[in-house]
Amino acid sequence: MVAIKKQLVTSRAKTYSGKNGRKYITIHETANTSEGADAQAHANLQSKGFSSSWHWTVDDKQAIQSFPHTVQCWHAGDGRGNGNLNSIGIEICVNQDGDFKKAVQNAAELVKKIMAEENIPITNVVQHNRWSGKNCPAFLRSGEKGVSWNDFMSMVKGEKVVDVDEKVKPEIIERSSGRAIVRTIQSTLNKRYGFNIAVDGLYGPQTKSALVKALQTELNRQFDARIVVDGIFGPKTKAACVNVRIGAKGNITWIIQAALYCLGYDPKGLDGIFGKNTANAVLVFQKANGLAQDAIVGKNTFSKMFA
Repeated sequence: MVAIKKQLVTSRAKTYSGKNGRKYITIHETANTSEGADAQAHANLQSKGFSSSWHWTVDDKQAIQSFPHTVQCWHAGDGRGNGNLNSIGIEICVNQDGDFKKAVQNAAELVKKIMAEENIPITNVVQHNRWSGKNCPAFLRSGEKGVSWNDFMSMVKGEKVVDVDEKVKPEIIERSSGRAIVRTIQSTLNKRYGFNIAVDGLYGPQTKSALVKALQTELNRQFDARIVVDGIFGPKTKAACVNVRIGAKGNITWIIQAALYCLGYDPKGLDGIFGKNTANAVLVFQKANGLAQDAIVGKNTFSKMFA
């Protein structure tokens, strides 16, 4: 069970005066990625008096309670709606020097505890987004840090959530099935971009160069990058690269999927749609290459793929 600490705020200046109905549990993320922006820092912020208020803050080490559950805090952005008046607010820390997945696990344990204490059904564990439309909890909603809202709810239910390293394993592309997919990639590059590379199912310098040319072509077409299409991933190509993440669709996403597969990280499809499986493959690739694990293909991730 997550370590519990109470640091109760005595002032009620930033709360409503009624008694919280405790019908819901509302999940937030702090949106503060600064180093040191952990549960203790946010609890201290509330103790000193802040513009809003919430009941709990959770990080990868502990959960700190700032207000009793009976207090109607200002956290949901819905005025005197159910979010503020009838729900218990939990903020999950997203500080860059913390372990977000562990913080989410700790939050799930806290939610189970509160559900039992307050007799709140799991159907009433909701996102901040429900009350105000705000994109919160953003990382759980996007899944870009390797854990999604569905994963979180599975944790609350006590179901096993497979870690990213278990979800996607590097595949050996020399196997016959792997060669067939690499041939498909080579054939698509030839047809889509007018190349004439060998369709032999082997990922070598020629296919790598063709993928870089394809990327350079798309950066020019879509973003007017005006870079030379030479198949060399140099400083100008790196500078022109854009961030690609969950939800992206199109030829650049297809190029990412093709490169991942050829490098041994199977995105489970070459459909040009940056979904959960592609994100999982990116996370494993980033971890293996010493990159920040954010499931976003940006300049550094592109560079590791093609440099």
